[in-house]
Amino acid sequence: MKLSVTLVNYNQKYFPRMCIESLKQSVTDFEYEIVAVDNNSTDESVEYLEQEGESATIKFIKSPENLGYGRGHNLAAENSIGEYVLIMNVDITVEKDTLQRLMDYMTKHKEIGILGPKLIYHNRDVQASCRRDMSFTDLAIKRSPLRHIPPFKNRCERYLMKDFDHKKTQEVDLLVGAFFLMKKDVFDEVGGFDPRYFLFMEDFDLCKKVRSRGYKIVYYPEVEAVHYHKRLSQGGILEQFTKKTFWLHVSSAIKYFWKWRKTR
Repeated sequence: MKLSVTLVNYNQKYFPRMCIESLKQSVTDFEYEIVAVDNNSTDESVEYLEQEGESATIKFIKSPENLGYGRGHNLAAENSIGEYVLIMNVDITVEKDTLQRLMDYMTKHKEIGILGPKLIYHNRDVQASCRRDMSFTDLAIKRSPLRHIPPFKNRCERYLMKDFDHKKTQEVDLLVGAFFLMKKDVFDEVGGFDPRYFLFMEDFDLCKKVRSRGYKIVYYPEVEAVHYHKRLSQGGILEQFTKKTFWLHVSSAIKYFWKWRKTR
């Protein structure tokens, strides 16, 4: 088996169906599998996944608890048999040639640890999916009204790579974890996702671990994927303080910056 696509679902309604149906249309010259973990969902999404699992279209693993994003993908990877692993959000759809083109590029560049395509929203706007290494202050500015005020605005835009050419294939510091293609051996070598992160920052942490082993993180805009993205921690500053996802983000950020404090 050449490729395993891992998916993690938690009450994502119709998105798993959209995602998997697009994957099933893929045209490749290699074998691939889809491994889906459900984090104890209670909506209609789990019914679809169960049906696909029963028909053996996918490998389906139903967790009795919400493991979070990283641990969910770790579980999926543990049950995969592919030489490569594609870590993918369930709110993403692909074209028929997406998997083939990504694998063609990845197999020709052994120095790559993580490969990510251009992510676009359903209205065709490009998602800013690359980041520079940042400090806790950079992240705090991004999450506050300071991001609109110079010189904080300039600092935030540098972190978000507003000067980045999204039409050029190039090495980057960090990629958002909605769509990661990795060699399974590399994923295993770095220990997969750090299970201490329930949600948020686990993707940047994985990038840092991969880079620390000498591999490259590469943005590859020759391939696109559509991301039906909704920010979980969005909202006004007062509204954010009342949202569980905001505090999960804060908790993960503290763990991340403490873990990597000696590398700056």
